[in-house]
Parts: sequence; structure tokens; C-alpha cells
Amino acid sequence: MKKSIYLLSCLALLYSCSQEDPSVRWVSTTPEAGFVEKPALRMETVKNEVADAIIHTDKHLQTIEGFGACFNELGWTTLSALNEEDREKVMQDLFSEDGMNFTYCRMPLGANDFSRDWYSYNETDKDFKMENFSIANDKETLIPFIHAAQKINPSVRIWASPWSPPTWMKYNKHYACRPNPAVNDLKGSPEQDLEGSNMFIQEPEYFKAYTLYFRKFIESYKAEGINIEMIAPQNEFNSCQIFPSCTWTAQGLSTFIGDYLGPEMKEMGVKVMFGTMERGNHLLVDTIMENKSGSFISEIGFQ
Repeated sequence: MKKSIYLLSCLALLYSCSQEDPSVRWVSTTPEAGFVEKPALRMETVKNEVADAIIHTDKHLQTIEGFGACFNELGWTTLSALNEEDREKVMQDLFSEDGMNFTYCRMPLGANDFSRDWYSYNETDKDFKMENFSIANDKETLIPFIHAAQKINPSVRIWASPWSPPTWMKYNKHYACRPNPAVNDLKGSPEQDLEGSNMFIQEPEYFKAYTLYFRKFIESYKAEGINIEMIAPQNEFNSCQIFPSCTWTAQGLSTFIGDYLGPEMKEMGVKVMFGTMERGNHLLVDTIMENKSGSFISEIGFQ
């Protein structure tokens, strides 16, 4: 099966000149000082260095489907502080053909590290039927953000991934990963809150409920005029982080994708991405791609 590969980065600049270009402005913000203008960047040709990546302009091997960014809550709250005219200028710069022309964008499925607060779409303990599922929070931020982009580019494409499941679906009952939940007065054990472990509860009723959680998210957004064409089961599943996160083992992800999430998304016509991979882990790749879970994966994402 042909797999698409997605590369995510915060910022990428390609320089092809070898002199100082005053049109390139460098503005820096640090904890000590904000919006400090620095000297113009000097661009030079690299000599006698081995490149990390080489672009062969004479060999067309891949197709680039688009460029984009991530819709985040804090992005919209910041834009909302502007007057309508200035906000529209920023949106035009981001999404119009005359601007950066972002066409393929990501969004969080629940809270991430750029959210107003930590939340999920259902924090009702053991609500396996998702009777209390709600995207009310997103109607204040993410949905109007995406609608504003759609006004400029109605064809903007969206994919989504969670940073954390609902807390009651995790061993530590917390959005973040804490190395020792016992010390932090949380339920669970230290072994269940470390990289290389499953933070998600590995029981069928939880897998089924989480799959339903994804379905309801996609359906709820569709009702708002937003099509989610692809999902990833977890952002950075290798990393135990102090913000919303959830580590998975290769076997845990394989079970979830192969037996639950993959078949459900196939039925809905939604693609599944394996990722995002924040660093190499051959066990994850080998286990996922070499058994039935791999048959449901059409994309692989790196960042």
C-alpha cells in the first residue's frame, strides 16, 4: 500500500543568496525583552559541509499536497484581541493565495499545550456510551478559527490528533504525564507513567469508548461544516510530557488501531495517520506496520 509521509516543523527557511538582505527582518522575543529588532540576516552559501537533506530539483519523486499550520485555541484568542480589520489582514496573510496559502492544517482533538485550559470532550467517568460528549468548548475558539480560514479558502483541509484522551481513560487520571504519580498523589503506578509504557487503560471497553469518542468528534465537526479527513491516534506517543500527553507501547497502539480505531475510520471514510513521530522508534514502526493495524494506515507523520 502506498503511504504518504508528512513532515511537520515550526519554521523552515531556504536561503539561496550569499549577501546581507535588508528585506529579511529578524525580530526576537525572549523572557527578558519582547519584539526586539535584530540586525538583518546575512545569508551565505554553505561550503565543505555535508547536507542533512538534498533536494533534487531534476528528480520528481514525491508530490507535495500542501503546507499548513495548526489551529490552536491560543492562536484564536490572540487574533481575537485585534480589531476586525487587522485580524482579517492576518488571516489573509495565512490562508490566501497571495499570502502563505496554507491549505492543509492540523488541529488538536481536545486540549494541547496551546489551549486556554486542559480539557477533553467528555470528562464523565466511565461514560462508555459517550452520552456526555460535547464540543461546546471548541465553539468558542477552534471552530470560529477554522470558519475564518474557510471564508478565505473554502477548500482548506483539516486533520486532527489528540494530545491526551479523557483523563478517566488513563491510568494516572491526569491530562499530563508525571514520572511518578504516587509522589504526585495520583492513581496508578510509576511504571504506568513512563516512556515505553501504556498510559491509556488497555481494556476493551476503554478502546471501544475511545473509538466512539473519535467518531463523535468527526460527526460533531461535520455538523459545523468542517470535514476532518484524517486523524492520528496520538501526538508524540513516545514522550512523557508535563502538558497534555499520553505514551503508548507498540502493542498498545497496534491493538487500538487494528481492532478498534482503524475499522471504524475505514467505515467513516476517514484516513488514519501513524504519527506523529517525534523521534525514531523502530519497535513502534515495525509492530504497527507489519500486522493488521498497518492495513488501516495510509499516512506516516514525522516532526
